[in-house]
Amino acid sequence: MKHFSRLLALLLAVCLLPLTFVEAASAEEPVTITIWGSDRENMPFRNGLWTIDKLQEKLGIKIEIISAPTENLAEKYGLLIAGGDFPTIVQYKAKDLLLYKDAWTPLNDLINETDTPNLWKVYSDPDIRRKVSDADGIMRFIGQRTAITAGKLYFWRQDWLDKLGLETPKTTEDLYNVFKAIKEGDPNGNGQADEIPFAVRKNGSNNRGNVIPFINNWGIAETFFAEDGQVKFGATDPRMKEALEWLNRCYAEGLIDQEYLTRDKTSWYSAWTNNQVFMSYDWSAYIDNVANLFKDVESDINIVGAVPPEGPTGISETRDQLQPITVDEDWNAGIYDGATDEQKKAALKLLDYVYSDEGMILMNFGEEGTHFNVVDGDYKYSDLIMNNPDGLSPQDALRSFGIQSMLTLLQDARYERAFVSDEVNRIRDIYEQEGHIGDAFPTLAFTEDEQDIINEKYTEIETYMNETIDKFIMGTESLDKFDDYVAQVESMGLADVLAVYQAAYDRYMK
Repeated sequence: MKHFSRLLALLLAVCLLPLTFVEAASAEEPVTITIWGSDRENMPFRNGLWTIDKLQEKLGIKIEIISAPTENLAEKYGLLIAGGDFPTIVQYKAKDLLLYKDAWTPLNDLINETDTPNLWKVYSDPDIRRKVSDADGIMRFIGQRTAITAGKLYFWRQDWLDKLGLETPKTTEDLYNVFKAIKEGDPNGNGQADEIPFAVRKNGSNNRGNVIPFINNWGIAETFFAEDGQVKFGATDPRMKEALEWLNRCYAEGLIDQEYLTRDKTSWYSAWTNNQVFMSYDWSAYIDNVANLFKDVESDINIVGAVPPEGPTGISETRDQLQPITVDEDWNAGIYDGATDEQKKAALKLLDYVYSDEGMILMNFGEEGTHFNVVDGDYKYSDLIMNNPDGLSPQDALRSFGIQSMLTLLQDARYERAFVSDEVNRIRDIYEQEGHIGDAFPTLAFTEDEQDIINEKYTEIETYMNETIDKFIMGTESLDKFDDYVAQVESMGLADVLAVYQAAYDRYMK
């Protein structure tokens, strides 16, 4: 009987053994976090990217990407918020995250020297910390930490200037005259006036993001900017009318691309390869991307960077450049406050890792021996990136692996210099060292009452302003009506909005 009891106990133990193993395996299942983010044509953010798979492997976290194609992204963000079914991490523009600040986990106590040492190295700096905090000083998101400032640049075909015997334009009027000479001088030699002196790909929420920076040379921004401590609204500033007159003149004479609101990257590249484009404005890497379109063509094409033309008072600058934290881009990561504790810990583990030295190398360079090599202490991209077998530009090759993707990260200055040409580094240094980068207006945090005023009044103002600015540029609305337009904006409550922005700006500057 005693032996039978022992045998029965042994059998029970054996029968229970698989259940124990199942329970143990279940306990070791990786935590799943979901990340909603912008999936761009030139910067994919989706499941299956090499970096996402590598991060899952390294961190023991299951990561599911919810890709949001950039077309109508603001509307998609609004639907996400309205739906209430939040992913673990939402990546978007800072001002839009702060509109729903209570949705995001307060990070003040979670970002510390012990638990998140890599994030702490950056966000212990009060000046950086305030850029990711709400009006009450509560940290609401993690941003992308940039390594350089000069992100966007002008560039043109120097060979066309040389062919037509044109001097480098210094002022906006000089540039207008060069545009005219390009349009009428047939530098592509096909006997047709099909040159597009200034062509860009659509960019920004209103699609004119690569055209409107010309106004910065009149000393203004398109929307809010600060001048001697006073917050102003560029879209109704008298200087805006002068800048729009210049843009309208260029557009009316076919000097600015007639399709600037709709031309995508593929069409823009085609205009370059069709030998039509003289000048453009875009992220600095596009100088090389455009030049590489002609690498297998025997020609004298010479794409070089150019400084902004001086406006009437001698200002030569752009203001839509990279800030220490890229608050105006879609890289800012808010952690959903309703996520489980395990998901929040996993989200912070991920973000702290991409801010670490190892994570920074992974997200900026990839894997040594595959995507890069270390030569005499310098990081050099491999032929897989620099001479991609699929014909991708170095930047596009990197992003095809998810390197420098839309995932929030800590940028490395070596990345910025390693994959671009000497020409890009030359002009970028000129922008940074010779004062061609204007002061960017900070992303401000508003109280609930202030936000109510913005929601009530500025949303309508912004819609009307966006529609009217393009009408002025294209000439479908005469600039003789600029004063009427200003009066209309003011009647919609601009003074109240400016008062709110002034109060928030004053808090920010303290």
